[in-house]
Amino acid sequence: MKRIVLVTLLLMLAGCSGLPNLPFLQAPASPPPANTPQPTVTLIGAGSSNTPDLFVINTQGPTSTPPSGTPLIANTPIPTFTRTTRPTITLEPVNITLFTPGPNPFTLLSISASQLVWGSSCEGARSIKFVVQITAPIRRLKYVTLWYRLQDKYSGRHNEWGGGAIMSDNDRGTYFYTVELSQIDDYKSYEDAWLQYQFVASNVYLTRLGSSVVDRDTVSLTHCTVFNP
Repeated sequence: MKRIVLVTLLLMLAGCSGLPNLPFLQAPASPPPANTPQPTVTLIGAGSSNTPDLFVINTQGPTSTPPSGTPLIANTPIPTFTRTTRPTITLEPVNITLFTPGPNPFTLLSISASQLVWGSSCEGARSIKFVVQITAPIRRLKYVTLWYRLQDKYSGRHNEWGGGAIMSDNDRGTYFYTVELSQIDDYKSYEDAWLQYQFVASNVYLTRLGSSVVDRDTVSLTHCTVFNP
């Protein structure tokens, strides 16, 4: 009896060990994986402390390179400013009584200076010599006189005509006279002015017989501070 039970147990064990080989008891094989790229994982360094601020606007930072199409600005030197002369006024019309009918009987031969100065801080002419020539005969001519005045270059202010100095002559129709600074009325009231002048031919009674055109802007009279501020 014992032998029959032992044989039966051995047959049962042998049958169980062969079960995995049966096809219907095996699990279906998984299909081979497709050739799909696998995602990669980027590790964040544990030592980084740059935590992004979610409330900061993502604004592009300034760059030293200008955007495309923007012209470069060259380093332009700072301009230097020089002192400029003030514009002079328009000369006022000359009083018609300073002229006489007929042609100008005088030719100006020379003047010794076109710039007179006054003051103690500069060098320059303090007198001026005029030389004129009679170009046409003048009946009853006895005297040639020199008249002058000052006119400010910027305000138009002027003094009255003065002088009336009798010019010397050489008996050949040439007349000359030197005007000193002290002979010009009120010159210290003018910082920068024109010395305007005119020659007048007169008879023995100082009646006007003819005159030159008034010269209004050939000769200047200027204080030294204009040249040496």
